[in-house]
Amino acid sequence: MKRKRFVFTFWLLLIMGGIATYLLFPEKINLSFLGELSGEHHFAALTIYFLILSARGLTMVPSTPLLLAGILLFDPTELFAVNMAGILSSSAIVYYFSKYLGFDIYFETKYGKYTHKIRKGLEDKELPIIVGWSFFPLVPTDLIVYVGSGLKINVFKCLLGVFIGEAVLNAFYIFSATMILKI
Repeated sequence: MKRKRFVFTFWLLLIMGGIATYLLFPEKINLSFLGELSGEHHFAALTIYFLILSARGLTMVPSTPLLLAGILLFDPTELFAVNMAGILSSSAIVYYFSKYLGFDIYFETKYGKYTHKIRKGLEDKELPIIVGWSFFPLVPTDLIVYVGSGLKINVFKCLLGVFIGEAVLNAFYIFSATMILKI
């Protein structure tokens, strides 16, 4: 129990530290900084972009603003590849982190009646529902990953659904924004 509390406290401190850093040093954490870094140290910029995307899921912050920033900084093909890798790593972290914190047990004990209904509704339709949820831009993809973890949906099925839904959505965003910027 103490270990879970420590990890949860560390997680909250990490989020608060990131917000405080942004508020204290906004000139260092901005798009022009990333543009300079991207030009001089392309691989480092892609790595930082990937790491931010990977950690983003624990905060439930949408990836769309990061994607829009990435459109301005990177080649569309490499942006798509790094963005999808970041989303998948973020989803995997969310999937296992929620189990580690015991969200699955919490959902079962607190909302047992509802989780049973949801599990029954998802039977044999898990992948299409996860794909549809991941594709729909107005709902957080991380939420379906939390729920999938809590309901013990196979991690590969969950990640495959996220990949399919997010790939279509990200390809559309990247393609359309690139076309708009060329005009």
